[in-house]
Amino acid sequence: MPYFEMSLENDREYVYQNDSSVVESNLGMWMMVFLDVDWGDQIKKAEALLGGEELPQSGLGFIKGMDYGQRVAAWYRELKSSLSPRHPLLKLLVEQQLRNRLCCAFHPEEPWKLRKEELAYLQVLDGTDAEYEEVSISPVFLRQWLNDVVKIFAQLQMCQSQLAPLLDEVMSREEDNQGSILRAYFTLQRQNLLYRNLVESSYQALSPRFYISRNHKIYRYDGGTDTVPAKEKLEGHTYMATDQLAALTVWEFEMLCANEIPLRRCAYCGRYFRPYSGVNCYCDRVVEGTNGKTCKQVGATSKHQQAVNQDAAKKLYRKVCNRIQTAAQRRKEQYPNIMRRYNEVQLYGKELMEQVEAGDITFAEFQEKFDRSTSELLGIK
Repeated sequence: MPYFEMSLENDREYVYQNDSSVVESNLGMWMMVFLDVDWGDQIKKAEALLGGEELPQSGLGFIKGMDYGQRVAAWYRELKSSLSPRHPLLKLLVEQQLRNRLCCAFHPEEPWKLRKEELAYLQVLDGTDAEYEEVSISPVFLRQWLNDVVKIFAQLQMCQSQLAPLLDEVMSREEDNQGSILRAYFTLQRQNLLYRNLVESSYQALSPRFYISRNHKIYRYDGGTDTVPAKEKLEGHTYMATDQLAALTVWEFEMLCANEIPLRRCAYCGRYFRPYSGVNCYCDRVVEGTNGKTCKQVGATSKHQQAVNQDAAKKLYRKVCNRIQTAAQRRKEQYPNIMRRYNEVQLYGKELMEQVEAGDITFAEFQEKFDRSTSELLGIK
């Protein structure tokens, strides 16, 4: 069974877990998390454990070997606590793929046939049983495992270095007219041979699978006794399965472009986020040293955000005023006081814009107050 299975449909990500459950999130969430990870730093931490001389397996060397195993286990537990909660794909990477690579280091031909001390060491990795804290595993196996981990992280680092500038190139035009993301992607695909080769090699590593699910639970028919409840609403999704996480990442990049899902760099922290409006400049990540404040909260008072809000408010003000002026001109015989009401709406809009310029309200608040129906603003039926 492949380590990673994900569906990208209905503007959503569906990640299949080993317990047959499905974790759902917005399309683009994996791309943002993937670009946030410092894969280079993870490589350095793993390589730091590879240094030093070969440790003998008897006498004092055995004790040193036991200490080495504990240091490797501490590294893995820190890796697990820092990456697994961030995204279900990272959880599968750390707790399934990397963990299983250790089993393969123990027994390359039959990784499922683990000895008692090897099973005990897996519990040390998981931190589930203090009884096994003194278990010792040959450093030869652990270093072989760490070398495999470094190779996997290096592949992800390479994918990150390839996709980040491409995402910048495509998404930098998302504020233009509709279709700009697709046009930018088409230009990229036509002119960049390296990207086409990357896509081709990635797609070769993907295998499509169709699953039936209900309430985020997959129903598989592979010889088990799982049955679908009668008279229940079912969903069907096509998943891509692979052992190469980088291949799934390239596929999500393609789907973001195909569906014109905009991602934008936060004007405060510089990391990607999915904006909820055309003027949203800041993400919801917590800023260190601000007592829990987010980039959005910190950046709301910045000159950059105020300038963006003011520009958007002016455009919306003109749009609404033109709309209600046209309606007032057409119906002034029916409503003799309608032009006076139109002038009042204009004045109300200018007062709101002054509040935007002063930073007292955001563009979203201005839009909520002023971008209302013509009949509501003019007081007509």
